[in-house]
Amino acid sequence: MRRKTWIIAVVIVVLGGALAGGLYWSWANSPRYALQQAALALQARDMDKFFNYVNLKEILSNFVESCSKDLETPTDQQADEWSKLCRQLGRKFANVLMPKLFQAFEAQIQGVVERYLLHLDHSKILVIAAAATVAQIDSQGDEAGVILTDPKTRDTLRFHMRRQPNHGAWQIVSVNYADLKRFSKREFHH
Repeated sequence: MRRKTWIIAVVIVVLGGALAGGLYWSWANSPRYALQQAALALQARDMDKFFNYVNLKEILSNFVESCSKDLETPTDQQADEWSKLCRQLGRKFANVLMPKLFQAFEAQIQGVVERYLLHLDHSKILVIAAAATVAQIDSQGDEAGVILTDPKTRDTLRFHMRRQPNHGAWQIVSVNYADLKRFSKREFHH
């Protein structure tokens, strides 16, 4: 009887350990984990670790694509052929030029972002960490839509994350253009 109790206890411990390990693995490979790690890196002012979770090249590329939509003719207006041709050429030029510009200025762009983040006061970093913890995340396979909500202002920042195929980590790859415009007006134009 004693041996049977011992075997049951060992089975329960092994199954419990396997379940806990599986849950941890699932969480550690989730977009929320990546957001929380990015927030912790920001709190520690560890920019190298922070940029493991942010793909500036893809963000900039997606940003340029979104900006070009601002230049399009509103749907209630008719664009002439010359305007259409100029916009098409502008988009093609941007698609060819932006990766080269980013490559040339990657260190400077990252430096500007780092300087801004390193000068955030502690209360703003705590707001970011809190928002990351309760972010609304809609995951579908290796893609995730994320909505961060500022607990004070209720402003949202929507962005897109993707699991990177080479190392499996989740990275922010695009930020909603309208949210970024609103944020930049609030942060840089007072």
